[in-house]
Amino acid sequence: MEFMGVTQSAAQHLRESIISGELAPGKRLNELDLSSRLGISRPPLREAFRLLENERLVVSVPRRGCYVTAVSAQDCRQIFQAREMIECYVIDLLKAKNIKGLPNVDSALASASDLWPPSRNKEEGIMHNPFPHFHIKLVESTGNHWIIGFYNSIASSLARYQFMCTYVPGVPDQAQDEHRQILDFIKGGEYDLAREFLKFHIRGMLAYIEQVISQKNHSQ
Repeated sequence: MEFMGVTQSAAQHLRESIISGELAPGKRLNELDLSSRLGISRPPLREAFRLLENERLVVSVPRRGCYVTAVSAQDCRQIFQAREMIECYVIDLLKAKNIKGLPNVDSALASASDLWPPSRNKEEGIMHNPFPHFHIKLVESTGNHWIIGFYNSIASSLARYQFMCTYVPGVPDQAQDEHRQILDFIKGGEYDLAREFLKFHIRGMLAYIEQVISQKNHSQ
């Protein structure tokens, strides 16, 4: 249990560092340096690497070591295609069950409004980023553990791209407004409008992030 606790803590620390960009794409993860810096032995650190590799945040290269995975417009598009498929189907399930009340989604939206904007501290920005929590709670509202599992499998990589917009002036506020509109449509039983607006929201964020990636590539 203690081993798993250390492993999970190390994985979370590295996960947040990768999402925030503190550990840059392509960076080699030095086991000796990280184990010393985190104050842990190398076995649980290697297990943390394995967990992050399952989330596609790192990649292990035989005889060379472990590296932070790259970010690209193509990878971003594929992740957003997967999330659109899952989240739009979530709306279909809510419609089929005639579910209109989503207290956990409402709470996530209210909490993000109360906590935003965070300080310029990146760790705080990850914990209280308004982008992921709304969507995670929306997916969880289905109660379908398979769908929730599928979504969780892309959540960390998705958060990495979402974080690119975290401190862009106006973007979090716009996202919150769009989240509120989606929730209002569901509450009113207007599921088809909720689905189309959710699709509009997801594709709009994708276009914005692709622009951010393109600008970064041109500046290098």
